[in-house]
Amino acid sequence: MANKSNLSGCFNILNRNGLKWYVDQYAIPASLHPFLPEKNTPIYPFVLGKIGVYTRMFDYCNYRLPLTKFFVEVLLFHEVHLTQVNPFGLAKVCHFELACRGLDYDPDLNVFRAF
Repeated sequence: MANKSNLSGCFNILNRNGLKWYVDQYAIPASLHPFLPEKNTPIYPFVLGKIGVYTRMFDYCNYRLPLTKFFVEVLLFHEVHLTQVNPFGLAKVCHFELACRGLDYDPDLNVFRAF
């Protein structure tokens, strides 16, 4: 059974058409070399040189590639991998960043941490 501490139970169910749709819909740069693992391949252990990404991150959290500098700062500060961020946490980071940009401010990690 899959849970947040057992990614070996999370499997790829996306097909080639689905990957193409996500690449087109979310303007994922070809320079990132999107890759579709074999069907029913677990997300962990990670494929060498690749980062597993959940499609729900795009659908529900306003997630975009490439990552913003602010989002990378948040990941580095908390010492977590992209796949360890749950959709609600990702949505909060993205919302904070969008709110800052909407107010014409650069997002600041210290201000984010205060919230």
